Amino acid sequence: MNKTGIKKTVWSFFFILLLLLFYGCIKENFNSAKFDTSLNLKSGLAIPIGFSHLSAEKFLSDTALKGILRKGQDGFLSLYYSTVIDSGVLGNMLLINNTSINKSFLNQTGFPIFLNFPGMQANLSDSVLIPVSAAQTNPRIDSITLLSGTLQLTCSAISLTGTLTYQIPGLKLNGIPFSATRNLPNAVLNIPLAGYTIVPQHDISGNNLLKCVISVNLLSPSGPVNPNTTIADIQTDLTGMNYKTIYGDFNGYTIDFPSQTISTPFFRQLSSGQISFADPKIKLFFANSVGVPFGISFSRIDAIDKFNLHILLAGSGVPALANPKIIRYPSIIQAGQTIADSLVLDKTNSNLPGFIATNPDSITIKASVTIASLPPPSSSFISFDSKYKVSAAIELPLWGKADFVLRPDTIKFNYLSSGIPPPDQVEKLILRSSITNSFPVSVYPQIYLMDGNYLLLDSLFTGIEKIEGAVDTNGDGKADPQKQAPIDILLPRSRIDNLLNTKYLVTKGRIKTTDFPTLDVKLYSTYYLDYNIGVIAQLKIKTGK
Repeated sequence: MNKTGIKKTVWSFFFILLLLLFYGCIKENFNSAKFDTSLNLKSGLAIPIGFSHLSAEKFLSDTALKGILRKGQDGFLSLYYSTVIDSGVLGNMLLINNTSINKSFLNQTGFPIFLNFPGMQANLSDSVLIPVSAAQTNPRIDSITLLSGTLQLTCSAISLTGTLTYQIPGLKLNGIPFSATRNLPNAVLNIPLAGYTIVPQHDISGNNLLKCVISVNLLSPSGPVNPNTTIADIQTDLTGMNYKTIYGDFNGYTIDFPSQTISTPFFRQLSSGQISFADPKIKLFFANSVGVPFGISFSRIDAIDKFNLHILLAGSGVPALANPKIIRYPSIIQAGQTIADSLVLDKTNSNLPGFIATNPDSITIKASVTIASLPPPSSSFISFDSKYKVSAAIELPLWGKADFVLRPDTIKFNYLSSGIPPPDQVEKLILRSSITNSFPVSVYPQIYLMDGNYLLLDSLFTGIEKIEGAVDTNGDGKADPQKQAPIDILLPRSRIDNLLNTKYLVTKGRIKTTDFPTLDVKLYSTYYLDYNIGVIAQLKIKTGK
């Protein structure tokens, strides 16, 4: 018999057992030097295949599990799935409106203005209130430091001479209020606003207003301008404002996050059954350099199972619109810093264990943040480069209980290329194994033999064979290795014929944690599985002439 061929066949079989034992299994090479001679392969054509050692530690180096399977300081293992819910730069989201205001400057003296003698003059004043507002909300703005923008002031007057002075107390450069004088009849100003600070006034409705005081000194010849008629038309245009920092109260500004889905492929390996995690967690992480009190709330957190049924996460720990979670934020003296915060949903504040027990294919999160109000006279800030980031993670410590069937898997098989002698030369085959298991998990394996049309020919197991789960024998909280008696798989003549006609091996397995459903077990990186394999082939005896 070809030893390499037998090794391939037996390896395929036992590798499937390992797949059943743990998601994302790592192949190990057999080591013939460590073969367990206690298997006592004595009769027929006896071939010791070898020894293999599977350690949970190996899974940590699997690139497919990188960042997903994690190990604590004590070696305790957990699964970790994460995603970014949303992130943004406030300078790209909160914009300042362009404003255009036209004001007619009227003669309100009650007398005609008619300066027709040299040396005659008249002094008049009025003001224009220029709205300053954000496009997305109506905040109370205490001040805006500008990176760019333009304020254009245009005065159009007919038959008037003299000067016009613009004074804007709330528009400051290096702390000095803006003031400029121009000659009539056409007094035009175009002010680049880079480096300026706007400090608006507030009316009783809470509107932000930049007041421009207009003083007119009329000289002869001017007029006539009759009472209640227009002295001049004043046009103000505030455009293209990009801010460095806005200070104020942004209460009510809302950011709706796009719905995000966290895939949980661990559960996709299940065909039926249940897994109950003793201490699952959903963790939310916030990074915030926006100097405002964001209040996050969730409109939906859904577990979606393989039948597309949605199960809602609920409980006192889940922030709702009426009771949001206020995210920590930098104070004014911490401007430029990023402040971290977090929120943990677990069995103490939500229905999370039952939520996860639905074995979801994915979890979707729909959330929003609304800026909360500050008590006066407190002020918050938004800078052009202020950022926020919200991430979510599902942490599943491998601690709990389980009884489930894994989805069937199919492997192509060709007897003739396996190296096993032709069926007419073999009376029977016995696959003999000895296993030492320190995982607190029992496996009930099954492999079906299928022909080229996927019709069932045979099954390798009777249904009573299992890899026994380990138990804690010394009270240290960890399962201790358990060596089992050898397991034989007998393939008599009729079953060898079935093997010859097999084109596919369909694998299936049931997994149970030790003492299910009474005991919650934990998986540690120190756990391992050792197994020895040998083959006994009883050949037909041929007699010659």
